[in-house]
Amino acid sequence: METEDPLTEKPLTQDPFAGAAAGDVIGVNIQVPSTWYEFDVHPATVNRSIREAVAERVKQRPELAEHQAELVGTLKRAAREARRGNVVYSGSMCEIVDGEPMVASVTVSVTTAVHETTGVTVPTGLDTLMGVLTPIAPGRRPTDPWRRVRVVALPEAGDAARTEGIEDIDIPDDNRSYRVVMMQTLVPFPGADPKVAVISASTPQLSLLQPMLELFDLITSTFRFVYRADLDTES
Repeated sequence: METEDPLTEKPLTQDPFAGAAAGDVIGVNIQVPSTWYEFDVHPATVNRSIREAVAERVKQRPELAEHQAELVGTLKRAAREARRGNVVYSGSMCEIVDGEPMVASVTVSVTTAVHETTGVTVPTGLDTLMGVLTPIAPGRRPTDPWRRVRVVALPEAGDAARTEGIEDIDIPDDNRSYRVVMMQTLVPFPGADPKVAVISASTPQLSLLQPMLELFDLITSTFRFVYRADLDTES
């Protein structure tokens, strides 16, 4: 999340749900289309998870066999990006269209917001989040960066702060950047919990801006917090 305000996200250095009491949030849940790839983002197992997911997809769709290595490579790159920050979920779309990969990704991370100067944790209520998100006016060209900021209501998680538009994303350890359609939805944890869930969805397919934003909105609308009572009910 780019901003010029002296607030920044602070990735958590441990399990974001560790030490949760009986009534606290112990996880998150989000649904993506069945054709998407979902994989473990742990560094020790992510590559194997991706290879197995792609191999299973090739069994279902043999016409993808000639693109298997390309699919694996594309998903590995998505996984590397997902490992930045405290990502607790990662899902990716990777289809071959006219011989080229069409990709999109959704991640959910859990962070706290801190003041850059003092290092003090600040409230993550909706008013605070909306106060640090900066709109960007559209440029002359359709693919120029722009950003809209608004409040959205998620069916199972309540009100959240959202940015959506076209953004330039810096490549880690590189001087280059790339341009994507991006939607970020910041969901305050319930109660007095100072954490915030950040749902990030992006795709480099700039020509599909509107349908991709609609898809990202649909996926994000399934987000919910998971409580221990939910697991007790399921068991």
